[in-house]
Amino acid sequence: MCGKYGQILVPYDGSKYYKKSLEEAIEIAKKFGSKIYILHVIDALTVVPPILYDNPDAPIEMKKFERVLKNTVSKNDLILRNEVLRCKEKEVNADYKIVIGSTADVILKFAKKMEIDLIVMGSQGLSGIRKIISLGSVSRKVSELAECPVLLVR
Repeated sequence: MCGKYGQILVPYDGSKYYKKSLEEAIEIAKKFGSKIYILHVIDALTVVPPILYDNPDAPIEMKKFERVLKNTVSKNDLILRNEVLRCKEKEVNADYKIVIGSTADVILKFAKKMEIDLIVMGSQGLSGIRKIISLGSVSRKVSELAECPVLLVR
């Protein structure tokens, strides 16, 4: 890796802010010869079958839950492959990873483990029901706790 920002992390959530953050990261990567990591975090709580919202006492059918989770991962895998191709078409080295867990915590752990030099992320995103409760809570937590610079894109 070359330059000040050798490794850039762009968390993926499919929002318009993500798209803008990836474009910004691509421009930075071109200037510094950086590698971009696109990270998608699947919060298992957001893929719980809707019946549980209507009836919290209903038993969780683990096979059904695992199938829904597997389908979610497969769908996002295809999307992220295309995002990596988009980066490569713009002559930027990129890779992706899909992780299941708590979004902000996974982003922070990934950034530390991979020695990320810069996190570029949307100021707000798609967080299911939590979006209504606290807009931008993931970007806020990441910007407060990250050990590297964080660029929030609107």
